[in-house]
Order: sequence, then structure tokens, then C-alpha cells
Amino acid sequence: MDSKSISIANFNLLKQLRADYPNTPFLALGQTVFWDEPMKTVLRKMLDDEKLGGTMVIGVHDTDYFAKAHVTQEGHGRFALMAHNDGTTKSLWSAAGEISTLFGSETFPTRHDYVKHGVAFRRLADAHPNGRQAFLDGVTEAWGWRGLVYTESRDLIVNAISLHEVGDAIEEMLSWGFENALQQILPGCCREEASKVTNAILFWCREYREYHPKASLSDLYQHLIPHLFKLLLGYEPENIEITSSTSLLQFTPETASLPRFQFVDLFLNPRTADIARDAYNNVLAGGEIYTLDRFGPGALPFDCLIPGRGRGTIRVTPKALFVETRRPVALPLEKPVHSVGELAARLHQRFGDDVTLVGKAVSLISMLSQEFIFVFNEEGSLYVNRTRKMHDMLRQQGIPISAHPILRLNYSTWDSLDTGRATLCPSPHLAKVFGQQTISTPDLAAAWRERIEDQRTLCIHLGSLHKPVELLNFLEEQEPGNPWEDRKNEYLSASQKLKQLHAKTSVLRMSREQLYVQIRSLKAATLALQRQKGEHFRSVLEWTDAEIEIRRQFEIMQENLEHEKRQLCAEVSNLRARQLRMERGEEAVLARQTLSDISLMAEKARLDLVRNALLAMDALPHTNHRPSAWWIALLSPSGEWFRRIAETTRLYTEPLLS
Repeated sequence: MDSKSISIANFNLLKQLRADYPNTPFLALGQTVFWDEPMKTVLRKMLDDEKLGGTMVIGVHDTDYFAKAHVTQEGHGRFALMAHNDGTTKSLWSAAGEISTLFGSETFPTRHDYVKHGVAFRRLADAHPNGRQAFLDGVTEAWGWRGLVYTESRDLIVNAISLHEVGDAIEEMLSWGFENALQQILPGCCREEASKVTNAILFWCREYREYHPKASLSDLYQHLIPHLFKLLLGYEPENIEITSSTSLLQFTPETASLPRFQFVDLFLNPRTADIARDAYNNVLAGGEIYTLDRFGPGALPFDCLIPGRGRGTIRVTPKALFVETRRPVALPLEKPVHSVGELAARLHQRFGDDVTLVGKAVSLISMLSQEFIFVFNEEGSLYVNRTRKMHDMLRQQGIPISAHPILRLNYSTWDSLDTGRATLCPSPHLAKVFGQQTISTPDLAAAWRERIEDQRTLCIHLGSLHKPVELLNFLEEQEPGNPWEDRKNEYLSASQKLKQLHAKTSVLRMSREQLYVQIRSLKAATLALQRQKGEHFRSVLEWTDAEIEIRRQFEIMQENLEHEKRQLCAEVSNLRARQLRMERGEEAVLARQTLSDISLMAEKARLDLVRNALLAMDALPHTNHRPSAWWIALLSPSGEWFRRIAETTRLYTEPLLS
């Protein structure tokens, strides 16, 4: 579909939404402003260009944890920048403090990905000079992404983090992302203009910290939202409201009647509570999110944030109300809580106005979709399908429920770079993928999809190369005249040398086998002789001289057989020693070492090719849908790229009721 057709379709969809829901704001909720969240400026531009009006509520989702990690790093302060990999930091989760440099992404190749494409992962890991763990962490590390992690033990909720505490770490994070991005822009082309953009963002942060020393991290992000909208739009945005999930979900007796909290009532009202709990549990069964029974009796799919105590699941029993924070809170009840108003009253009685009520995953979407049209990017939110299924189950049980549809934005970020005028010197893995050290933005836009398919084909082919010589032939073909031609010849020469040695030792092995046949024959003769000797012994009634002589002859024959066996065994030992000298000699050892070294080098080369391919195959499609907004201004300060993205973004709605 061309941009004109997309524009017409988008206009018709937005016009219909504005007609169906004239008073419903669009809600864009994100944990950080340094990722894709400000890209929803595209919607503001569309609404403005078509004069369709509509309010956009832009919120910082600051009621979640700052970061989760099961690893610490020695020598760092309270906050540390960590990479993401399939090893030490596999379980790392950081959303409010993360950054991707230009073309970077949190997506990382797994060890399974490597093995699937033929990489001798275990052998390479065993050969790594720093050990298997260092190897695993290094080769599976996401490129161009860092997560800011709190290294101490207490849980941090984003709305409770002061800028005084985290401000320096945020600036360190930005500097890392900006510096690595600027290095990918050719000097003398557009790097100086791009540097002005990064300096401006850092200035906004530093200026806000200077004049608001008691502000929170959430306050900083809310301050930056209109700046970033203006940076992309090129004009001061109107019809936007800046907020946070803390503000949206403030839970008091006065706010409890808002539609966003009426969904909570379904889990408290005795007529609907069991049905609602069953529906919630059913949609989560078999998934990674805990069902309510995992939290204890009376658990609700909602968390309560209490200043000074943190965030915890709410449990309502007939006699008490619990908030399962790290230090749990128990509030005795004079009567059971059967409505959201009663819940708000009891919490307010104990904690005042600063209580926040947050839905868990699927239920948060249910809450806010009562009043807002959620705006998600193409890959935003993993829980929508389950939320819709839960709503359907509630309706099937006769519980009336409504929800505004979700509005999705499908960007064509990299395709839209055809309007750019920058020349890039991308990271080594992308330079390999594109086959050039520098590339213009129009060339990248035209080639990236084809290069991704090339990399898929490459990985499949690499996975089919099982023999070292097959891999060496492939590596030699990649670049004629490269060192792999000499290495392959060395490998073949060493292999031939071992074959020659094997041929020589085969003659010795055959001679030994012939000797073994003779030895076995002598053993059989010895056993037969022993039987005859025994039979003679048992048959003699009187030991005459003649019988004694027969006995002596038996012993002489037996001794002759043993002597002959000893001679043959000595010959076998001699042949074995000669064979071992040949097999373990300097010539053979050198040949085997050559084969091992070259095949290991080839496996490392295969791994590098697969890693480059996987990084590109995962990151480019992912960032095409979810680019960091500041990249757009970085490569196109005049706004051509952003305007092109707006022209080519496809909108569609996703219902929350089937």
C-alpha cells in the first residue's frame, strides 16, 4: 500500500474513532521517554494535519519496579549499566532505565540459536581462555543496549526514585547511548548536527536537575515529554496532557467512582467476585503470570502502592484487608469489603490520599480502557489477547463490560529513511551484513529487508555444513584470496599426512592381528594339551618309568607352547610400540593439532557470521516497529524522516471485546 492509500485509510479510521468516541482521550503510557514511547507523536501529527482534534494523555508508567536482576557487579555504585545476554543477565529486566544506541536492541541471540545454525557451541565454550561463562555471556550479548540496574537489595518503584539518587546514572546511560550513536554517523556529514540534538537532550536533563533538586525520576520524564514531542513535530504540541500512572491511578474515596476503578468492583461484589476471579485465572492458566491462588486467600488482580512501604498484592478476606508489600500490611475489618468504594475508604482511613491502585498485567488494560483509547506501537503490550479473552468470558457469564478499542501504530521506520541525507559508518556486524563500511540512509532504506532475507538464507546454509572441509570451502568462497585458502590447504595437507600415517600403522595393525591369530591358536593347543595331560593322569593306575616319561613329554610340549606364545607376545608389543611411536610422534601430533586449530578457527568464523546475522535479523525488524524516538531527530534534525514515518505509518484498531 502506498503512502497516499495509507493516509486515506488512516484518516477514515481516525475520523470514525473521533465520531464514535468524541470525548475519549487517547492514552499513551510508557516507562521511559528514551525508547519508542515519544514516537506516538506520529498520532498527534495525524490528528493535527487532518484537524480532527482529540486529546492525547501522555503518561509515564511509574508504578512498576525500576529494574529486576539476579546479578550484581562488583566495583559499581548503587546503579550499574548492564548488558543483556543468555547467561548471567538472562533474567535482567529494566524498563524505566534503559537505552538502545542507534540500531541497538535488547533482543539477544540465544545459545539455542547458535546450535540450530551449526555452531559448535560447547567446543568453542570449552576452548575460551576466560571460561565457559564468559564465552556464553559474550556471544549472546545484545548489541547496543544497556539497562540501568539498582544493585542494592530493596525494591525500587519508579515513582519513589529521586533524581538526586539516580540522576548521575541517567546521564551516564544517556552518554553511553549518544556517544555510540554518534560514532555511527560519518564525520563531516551529519555528526555535528546530530551532536547538537544529543547535547540538547542532555541539557534538558541537567537543567531540570539543577532547578528541581527534590524532583523524582518520573518528574524528569514528564518534563521531557513535551520537549521530545516538539523535537519531532517541529512545533509546540497542543491538546496533550502530561501525567503518570501514579496520578491516573490515585485511589481515594473521591476517585473510586471513576470508570477506571469500576472494573475492581467486579472482584469485590459478592454477585460477581467468583466469576471475575475464575475468568482472570483461566486466561493466565499455563502462562508465566501467577494466577490469584499463588498470592493467598482473597487475592485480587490488583496491587496497592503505599508510600514508604512499596508495592504489594491486595488480599481481601472477611476479617482483614492485606497488602502484601515486603513488610506486609494487615488492616482489620469491622465488616467485609464488598465494593470498590468500601475498599477505597478503608485504605484511605489508614494511608490517606497517597494510595495508588494498579492492575496486574491484563487487568491494568481493563481498568484504563474504560476511559481511554490505548495507543500501542505494533509490538506494544503482550497481554492484550488475554485481556480480550477475559472480557469475553465475563460477558458470557452475563456480566456487562465495555472497553474502548486499542489503536495500534505500525511504523515503517527503516523504509522511511529513503528521505535521509546522512551517511552512516555502522557497527561492524551491520557493516558485514550490508557488505560495506559506510552506507547512505537511502541505500539502507532500500536494502535492509533484502539483507535480512540474505542473512536468513546464510544461517540455513551454515547450519547444513557439517564437515570441517565443507565449512572451509564456504569460508574460502566468501572472499577470494582471503587467509582461508591457505588455512584450507594446511588442513588438507595435515589430513593427508594423517592418512599416510594411518596407512603405515594399518600395516602394523594387520601384522598384529595375524600374530593374535597365532596366539589364539597356541592358547587352544595349550588347553587341548592340558586336557590330555589330565586324562593321562587320571588313567594311570601305577606310575611306571614309561608313564613318567609320557608325563615328562607333556610338560616339555607345554613349555614349548608357552615359549612360543611369549615370543609372539613380544612381537605384538614391539609392533604396538612402533605404532604408538608413529601415532604419537611429533609429525602426527603436529598434524592433529593443525586440524584442531584450523577447524576451531573455522567454527569461530561460523559463530561470527551467525552472530552478525542474528543481531541484524532480530534487531532491525524489532526496531523498525519500535525505534527509539531520539534516533529520528539524531539522523534527521530537520524532520524529514519523522514526516516520512508519519506518512507511512499504518493505523489499525484492536478490539478488547470479540
